[in-house]
Parts: sequence; C-alpha cells; structure tokens
Amino acid sequence: MAAFAAKAEDASDPRTWDPKSWYLPGSSSDGFSEMRLIIARSSAVGCEPNCPEWISAEGAIAAGSPALLKRVLKKLGTRKLPIIVNSPGGDVDAALQLGRIIRKNRLDIAIGKTEFTDCWPGTEDCGASYGKGVAYFGVASDGGAMCNSACPLMFAGGVHRVVGSWAYLGVHQITTTYFPSTRRVRTTYQTIRGKRYQVTTETVTQGESYKTYKMSKAFSRKISAYLREMGVGQGVLDRMKATPASDIRQISLADMLTMKLVTSSGSVDIFTLAGICRRSPAPANCREIPANAKPAEVAAIKTKAGPSQPAQVPLSQPAKPAAKVGDEGLSSGAGSHLVACTDIDGVTRIIVTNPNLGQACGGPSGMGPWPAWGVPSSPYISSDVKP
Repeated sequence: MAAFAAKAEDASDPRTWDPKSWYLPGSSSDGFSEMRLIIARSSAVGCEPNCPEWISAEGAIAAGSPALLKRVLKKLGTRKLPIIVNSPGGDVDAALQLGRIIRKNRLDIAIGKTEFTDCWPGTEDCGASYGKGVAYFGVASDGGAMCNSACPLMFAGGVHRVVGSWAYLGVHQITTTYFPSTRRVRTTYQTIRGKRYQVTTETVTQGESYKTYKMSKAFSRKISAYLREMGVGQGVLDRMKATPASDIRQISLADMLTMKLVTSSGSVDIFTLAGICRRSPAPANCREIPANAKPAEVAAIKTKAGPSQPAQVPLSQPAKPAAKVGDEGLSSGAGSHLVACTDIDGVTRIIVTNPNLGQACGGPSGMGPWPAWGVPSSPYISSDVKP
C-alpha cells in the first residue's frame, strides 16, 4: 500500500469566496479563475508618451502559472517590469516556483488590482490597432486587492515588496490532498520453444482521496527553507501554522516589516503611478512611445463603465487650494474641481480632483479609495513616491 501526496493546495476563507471554483479551468469566483499574467500599460490621462508598464498577475495560482510567467518574461527580453498581483491563493508548489522565478529575474512586486480600459483580457484582437507592443491599458490600485494563502509565498520572491494600506495579505494552514493507491506486482514464467521467459504484471488500484489540514514536518521544513532563501523571517510560517485552514489571518504592515515580508511601507503607486515616468532618470518600467506611433490614440482611449465602478458627477463649484501630494502635484491649479462620487452602496462623497491626477471615490464599507474608471489611482499617494 502506498500513499502519494498531491500538490499542496490552499483551503479558502468560506466567508469571502468559494474555494471549489479555484481549481476548475475557466471557472470564476468573484472574478477569480486560474491566474493570467499579461503586460499592461498605464492609461492615465496625460501619461503618454512615457508611461509605466507592469505585469498584471490576477487569479488563483495554478500548476501552469510558472510556465505562463516564463513566457511573459521571454517576451519582455531584458526588460524588467514589476509584478502587480491580486490572488486568493492556490497551488503552493507553483507559488514557490513563481517566487523563485521572480527572484531570479530581480523583479519587484506589489499587491494591486489592474482595472483595464477599452480592452479586457480575453477580448479578441484587443489592442491590435495600437501598435504599441502592448495590448492592454489600464490603471492599478490597491483598493480591494488581496494576496492570500499561497500568494504570500509567491510575493516573497520580489526584490522590492510593498503592500499598500488598502490591500490585504493573509495566511493560514496548508491543505494537502492525498491519493492512496495499491500497487500489486505478479511475476510468472513462460517457456517458449525451450526458452524460459519472465512475465511481470503490475496493477495499480487508486483509492479514495483524502485531505489533511495540518502542515507536515517535511512541508514545514520546505517552507522554512524557502523563506530563508528569500530573506524573509520565520514569523510568516508561524502565522501560517497558527491559523486554521478554514480561516484567514491578515498580517499587519508593522508585522510584515518586522518579518521582512515587505521591504518598505509603500504601495502599488510607486511602480504604476503615471508621475514616476517624469523623474530623471525614469524608472526601468517606463517606456516612451515615439511620436510617429500616434501616442494620442492611447491617451484618448475612451473608458467603458463597469458594473462595480462608482458613478461620478462633476460639480460646478471651484475647488479650494489643496497641498501638493507626491509626484502628481494634487494642487488647485487650473481645472481643479469637486466631484460627487456615488459608490455601489449608494454612499455619496465629495472630493477634490485634478485633471493631472484623475478622480477617485471612497469605497463602500471602508474598502476605498476606489480609482475612477480609466484614470490613475486615488489621491491617497504613498509617502514613498517622491519627485
């Protein structure tokens, strides 16, 4: 009798999503199917011709996710783009592979959601008319973004790692699925034309699978060695062991800094905010589009309203002067105005916006700020973003 362990999986938090759908190709739960990795370019107003680009990684980590990342990196060649991840978890072994690929290629990582404009992943011939070397345009923010369960192991592979104040990073115990099997070998002999031959018959019978919800000592050593390899403290493993597989436990920013799970207190904005490309020198993930490539076509992309996006109604009153914030200079210069934002809970808020920054609404139930559809993330800019 032999028992073969399957790939370690993650049990989900039943309060927020259905784990059964994570492992079904093509299925979706709250927008999560198997992880897709694509190159995205900022569609922020006024961003062109020099805009930040990143690798958007969204969905459940599957066995094939490492191969997908390798294909994306091969397409990029020598370019190094940060990874913006939004994932409920998934296959632990694949998460470890992803982390090692990320570290080997010296990539940065942040937790964030990419809201696409005009063309969404999966749309046929999406972006074919732009000729910019990237098919998808959008903006990234950390409002409502997550990196749970196995995802923090992938996250640990980043060189620079940030989790914004609106993002959620959580851990719990690992669920391992076993597939028992019985192997029977029978050896007989036959004599053919005076010669004796050995005949071996092997039969394998598959038993009923079962799961365990406590990390084995062997797997604990495996995770511990990986965290040391990535320069992350063992406190992450301790939190995993202390949290039942049926639950999820958020790690605070202070604890993540202590555990060295994050390298600074920044947010996704330090990699994706349009203003970073106006620095000298510009970050490596900025790419300038030549004038003959018609950058205005990208800057003028018309956005389409989505069902989960807050509605925005401009008001006619002029805005009062506002202090400069970060790269974008959120000031009361020409064009500043007030915006009434109505989120999906029907709550209306008034905020000051600037055309160079975009608009943002506070999210429902404290989950904001939500980025306006097709514009940069909210004016809550990380203090790490400096001119």
